[in-house]
Amino acid sequence: MPNIPKWSHSLSVRNPRLDEQHIILIELSKELVELVARGPSTDEPIHRLLKEFSDYARRHDELEEGLLAANDCPTLAEHRRVHRAAEAELDRWMASASTESLDRTALVAYFQGWMEHHLTETDMPVSGYMHD
Repeated sequence: MPNIPKWSHSLSVRNPRLDEQHIILIELSKELVELVARGPSTDEPIHRLLKEFSDYARRHDELEEGLLAANDCPTLAEHRRVHRAAEAELDRWMASASTESLDRTALVAYFQGWMEHHLTETDMPVSGYMHD
């Protein structure tokens, strides 16, 4: 089973609201990986969980981008681009799940990579711009 990052203080962006959202995203990712491992007979429950994750991630991205904008983050445009690309990828996964054409192995690998990338490569470098 892929290694979804475990929350630790080393992943903190020093904003309690964003940290709490990151913890929830990690937990939703783990839930998704566990669901796929159980091997449901259809992709419908996976689609539902992907939708929940996607909705939550979009709200998280909105808060994050608002804080970065309010704090004049010089890489805000790149951060937004990364968010839009991730949202588009989630839309593609949901579309595959809705048509029962989901590559479950690739989905699990994607979530492992996304969580690691989002936390360590996308957010940590700009954590100084994420204060309220």
